[in-house]
Amino acid sequence: MSSPATRAQAQQQFDLALAMHRSARLGLAESHYLRVVKLDPAHDEAWHLLGVVAFQQGHASKAIRHFRKALELRPRHAQALNNLALALKATGDLDGAREAFARALEVRPEYVEAALNLGLLEEARGDLAAAEAAWRQALAWRPDDPAVLTCLGNLLRRAERTDEAIALLTRVHDLAAGAESAGNLALALIDAGRYREARTLAERASALEPDTALWHEALGTAARLEGDAEAAEAALSRAARMTEASAGTWLELGLARQAAGDGDGARAAFVESRHRETDWPRARWLAALALEPLNGDEAAIDADLVRFGAGLDQVSEWLARGRSVDADALLEAAASVTDLHLHYRPRDTRALHDRFGDLVASAVARAVPALCEPLPRRPAGARLRVGVVGAHLGRHSVSRYFNALLGGLDPERFEVHCWSTADAEDEVSGALAARVARYERVRGSLAGLGGSIRAAGLDLVVFPDLGLDPRQHVFASMRLAPVQVALAGHPVSTGLPTIDAFLSGDRLEPPGADAHYRERLVRLPGLGAAPAAPALAPDRAWFDTWRDARPTLVCAQGLPKLTPAFERAAARILRESGGRLVLFDRGRALGQRWLAGFARRIADLGIDVAAQVAVLPVRPYAEFLGALAGADLVLDTPWFSGGATSLDAIAIGAPVLAWDSPFARGRQTAAMLRQCDCEELVARDADDYALRALGLLADPGRRADLGDRLVAAAPRLFDPAPVQAAFAESLERLASG
Repeated sequence: MSSPATRAQAQQQFDLALAMHRSARLGLAESHYLRVVKLDPAHDEAWHLLGVVAFQQGHASKAIRHFRKALELRPRHAQALNNLALALKATGDLDGAREAFARALEVRPEYVEAALNLGLLEEARGDLAAAEAAWRQALAWRPDDPAVLTCLGNLLRRAERTDEAIALLTRVHDLAAGAESAGNLALALIDAGRYREARTLAERASALEPDTALWHEALGTAARLEGDAEAAEAALSRAARMTEASAGTWLELGLARQAAGDGDGARAAFVESRHRETDWPRARWLAALALEPLNGDEAAIDADLVRFGAGLDQVSEWLARGRSVDADALLEAAASVTDLHLHYRPRDTRALHDRFGDLVASAVARAVPALCEPLPRRPAGARLRVGVVGAHLGRHSVSRYFNALLGGLDPERFEVHCWSTADAEDEVSGALAARVARYERVRGSLAGLGGSIRAAGLDLVVFPDLGLDPRQHVFASMRLAPVQVALAGHPVSTGLPTIDAFLSGDRLEPPGADAHYRERLVRLPGLGAAPAAPALAPDRAWFDTWRDARPTLVCAQGLPKLTPAFERAAARILRESGGRLVLFDRGRALGQRWLAGFARRIADLGIDVAAQVAVLPVRPYAEFLGALAGADLVLDTPWFSGGATSLDAIAIGAPVLAWDSPFARGRQTAAMLRQCDCEELVARDADDYALRALGLLADPGRRADLGDRLVAAAPRLFDPAPVQAAFAESLERLASG
């Protein structure tokens, strides 16, 4: 036993050690702690703090020895147990760490720090339920602890329990507003589709911590999803230059560049993402399969198709090698890539499209084979149980086309269940929900959602919008019902071997159209839809103020739909009429890139692109209608024509000139005009298109007469009765085999 004098000397050394420790002079602190235990080997706190110093210096094994010595002297030393657990975790001894944390919580009730650390350990072990339990226990003891709230909120966000995560992370931000709380809340709001709020918070976080890549990444992601590709690219480029930039940062940069029309830059970013995380399927798929955002010239189109085909080979070979790949990661990859822009190429791309469908279906079958097994048909019952799975059942052109059909099925014959994967619901989806037996907005893992839909015991499942949202391609690659059918929300074959029938409109399909589809083609009357008429009156005051005396043409189609043939025909119309062409786009960067390319491609035609072509920001719906109403002529696009926009033009009496094409996707507007007995607004080819446009621009009386005829005939397009009965009969016939 040490003497009082020795103990006093030890205490003096301990006080000096504490002073050195508090001032972060770790070497001197360690020297004084060692003197303490030499003078008083039973000084448990000195042994404990020697362990702390060793751990702070990065010597976890040495720290463990010191902590164990402290615990020999004082077995119920809760803080030493907590710190021992941290050191054991650092050496990879997760079981030992878990035992030490549990012991710390046993000897000190309501030890919040130990519960917090235990949750972090359980999260590292992959036991998310145990992590959540530890953090909820900590919150029961200390409800407003920002660290615990943050950990639990971020865990719930990663588990796609977004609403719960937002509630917790909002509390954190209210309690301790700062860069971390703003940034974490921004990430959760992005997941919830609340991009404007997320962007504001991410701007705050990146301003407070300008050297944190994650906050710039959150800002760029929110801006991209809000439609501001230019701001997104700037924020993500800054994040990518930082040392902490991850594969995810580069992947997001690629998506932003893609939205801005920079195909080469997007592919370079995807390749960098893949290099940084070689085992990430999503980066691999995007690097191989990213299509050009704009058509470009004929040579660029051909090169893009060759590159896409080579990418399909690469990913298919990788998948065939049979390497172990996490199922969720494989589904994420399949749900992240779409071949939508393939359908904007003025070529017959069905072979490539089918190969893409095979790739997605193969990936899904490998990830969740149990969800791809065939389902037996249910015994015939009183009502047909129909499932609807879609991302656009709210305010969208898809819902405008099909919600009346889906919600109009006779409840005596059909029991309709809807699953919406949209970010948010609105009055349109609410109206559909009120008309069906079940309506559910779903979130969570693709496998989990697919399993719950399959378990509903459906006779038939309908996909209204395959091709627009890659997540729907994943669901449709599963077998969720004995019979699976697609509607023409995207008027192109799905390319999937798992879709049994494609319901199109007889006016859309040319002779021999069955060969255009992998599925069985079912022709419904007219457009194969029951579209809603415009709900608002045009507001053309802004457009009348903006335009001048020149003939003004409006093309309402997105820039990715514009083909070289259309560009040259439009340039000829502008040159010979002296007119002006107006287009709309959500992204300034994309518009500028298209304008620059357009000027190069038609340089030989002698028009002043800067003076004669304008790409305007997208306007509110009533003002967009006003632009159609105020135009001298609306130009539709060939190859992939207008849908809802052409319905709008016809309904308000704005003559729209169509250009017939060989596939349904390019015949939508022509079909509408034929149904309205206005065949003279349908051109055969480029020369015919230009001549008809020039003739109409020179004849205001004829345009006015056509406008009156369109308004009078438009109700034919919006009458659901002819197609409703055929739709119901087709579903019954398909379900019965």
